[in-house]
Amino acid sequence: MIFNQDEIYVIAEIGVNHNGSVELAKELILKAKESGADAVKFQTFKAEEVLSDQADMAAYQKTNTGKDSSQLEMVKKLELSFEDTKTLRDFSENNGITFISTPFDNDSLDFLSADLDVPFLKVSSADISNLPFLYKIALTGKPVVLSTGTASLGDIEKALSVFTYVIEYGKTELPTVEKLRLSYAKQANRQALKNKIVILHCVTQYPATLEGSNLLAISTIQNAFGLNVGYSDHTLNEYTAIAAVALGATVFEKHITLDKKMDGPDHAASMEISDFTRYVSTLREIKLGLGDGIKFMQEQEKDNFSLVRRSLVARKDIKQGEIFTEQNVVAKRAGKVQLLPEQLWELLGTAATKNYKVNELIEK
Repeated sequence: MIFNQDEIYVIAEIGVNHNGSVELAKELILKAKESGADAVKFQTFKAEEVLSDQADMAAYQKTNTGKDSSQLEMVKKLELSFEDTKTLRDFSENNGITFISTPFDNDSLDFLSADLDVPFLKVSSADISNLPFLYKIALTGKPVVLSTGTASLGDIEKALSVFTYVIEYGKTELPTVEKLRLSYAKQANRQALKNKIVILHCVTQYPATLEGSNLLAISTIQNAFGLNVGYSDHTLNEYTAIAAVALGATVFEKHITLDKKMDGPDHAASMEISDFTRYVSTLREIKLGLGDGIKFMQEQEKDNFSLVRRSLVARKDIKQGEIFTEQNVVAKRAGKVQLLPEQLWELLGTAATKNYKVNELIEK
């Protein structure tokens, strides 16, 4: 497995909230580490390889930046060089937090996987349908965290089929849609994904609304694909994430910022550090509270067991040889468990072998 399903793994999504500044990025890395996050995530791209100059800004980007330029113009200002990215990777490692990034183009993918040798790759929701790019990602052999914003189950299955194809054939021949389908149909290939893929439920909106979070999709994804599932959380608080833990999510991604009022497309939909610190600790506490789902007496209950469970006692004084009846025997809390209430039925009609005082525990 990429991650331990018994633990919560939190990725602090810095994304482009560094505003193009390495020093701001370093400050965010340190804050993420202090907050208890397991990893920091950036975005690695060459803007002109990803965006056409005809791509308009999203509505939330226009709102958050107060500008109406092309996406390309906006994103070019947020592009980090490979040298800067390596500097941030080294800075993260030196400060004890895992560095990862989302590649958005082939050169960035090669740089992250080969030059930086990141432990796993994050795939943006925007590329879940970009099967040729997913094929190149699969060929790296790196584990993958796959976001699924705007995707249907069919979209997710197509994306996963690329990875099953590479598992089966490697790079010996280029895939076709039919070959991908046949590869995914093989149970052994799907089983091999368990060590390769984590799927993140995601709603591609910034911020996402509570009522539109569709958290039950976490269970749907788990049941459909049998893989470890997480949650890329774009809401403004921790409520949906808490529910996601209860539904089985173990990997979480959350945008962070030093100040929601900073200039940039994502700051307004991100979580400030004090709230993020609480977010991380809350998710881990909730996970601890879930337990393993097996119903049995907990260790902390043992001292109270004898205090709350009832035992059969004498309802009134009983003489030796007297017949036990419902009139002289009753179940009460007696500070000790001896004869269980259910044993009353086998006791009725038998004779007492000793004298009992009122409230004295009955012996078999």
